[in-house]
Amino acid sequence: MKLLSHPGAGWSIRRARASDRLDIEAVFLRCLADFEWRATPRMELLRMRRTILACDVIVAEEAGAGLIGFASVEIHNAYIPHLFVDADWRLCGVGSGLLEVSRDIAGQPLRLDVDAENIAAQAAYLAMGWTVASPAGGRQGDQIRLIGP
Repeated sequence: MKLLSHPGAGWSIRRARASDRLDIEAVFLRCLADFEWRATPRMELLRMRRTILACDVIVAEEAGAGLIGFASVEIHNAYIPHLFVDADWRLCGVGSGLLEVSRDIAGQPLRLDVDAENIAAQAAYLAMGWTVASPAGGRQGDQIRLIGP
């Protein structure tokens, strides 16, 4: 069942199925290549696998491209541990769509952490009305806590 769709861009968002696991991991690993400051892909993938087991996961897909993004949502505390969108689909509303559906699922404003080095993501969140709840401490690997509108 589609939770949200963007007819102009052709993508839609739905709850993840067990059969999406490999595609979710592929999106994650492709996106991780942009974050040189992170641990090895193997370590990050193991962390992601553990985290999403305890979360609701939603995916964005487009008929020709397949799975193009995903978000994991800890409903009980309205926290987003993971939000990743393939590079070719950034700035197409996929990320904001995943956040919109995540907020609907959680039923309250969301919280998330963004790497201090990920300047593009910080700018996108701030442009969408997110606010900084806890700034980074200035060390590599620090994260900034944001609260959604």
